[in-house]
Amino acid sequence: CIRDRGAAALLAGALPALAFPAPSLWWLAYIALVPWLLLIRSAGTGRRAALDGWLGGAGFLLAVHHWLLPSLHVFILVLAALLGVLWAPWGWLVRRLLGGAPGTGTVAAALVLVPSGWLMVELVRSWQYLGGPWGLLGASQWQGGA
Repeated sequence: CIRDRGAAALLAGALPALAFPAPSLWWLAYIALVPWLLLIRSAGTGRRAALDGWLGGAGFLLAVHHWLLPSLHVFILVLAALLGVLWAPWGWLVRRLLGGAPGTGTVAAALVLVPSGWLMVELVRSWQYLGGPWGLLGASQWQGGA
């Protein structure tokens, strides 16, 4: 069902937020994107993959910025929906590179391009006018062993 897939994308996108302080499961950052990647990879079309990317991005932002709820109220949903759009091209890219039965060259390209796409989203999102560098996935590793 389309609604179930959308809910799954929201939840899969929110999963990496568990790597941040409270609950501080920093090690989860290394595997937390896997359910979201698998969901996007299984999308029937590039458009659906982009939608799954958008919804997952909105879920991630809602989870990471939950502390803003008392001051933003319902507008946190608007903020998450608007900034979640940044993950739509990433979702399309994931499906394009990993959908179906990708060849060795495509998988090698995905090893570089999928993480780079995520970093581009975080770079754009970290601009001052888009909220600043709060909730970047790498910041969840402040407790990790060196």
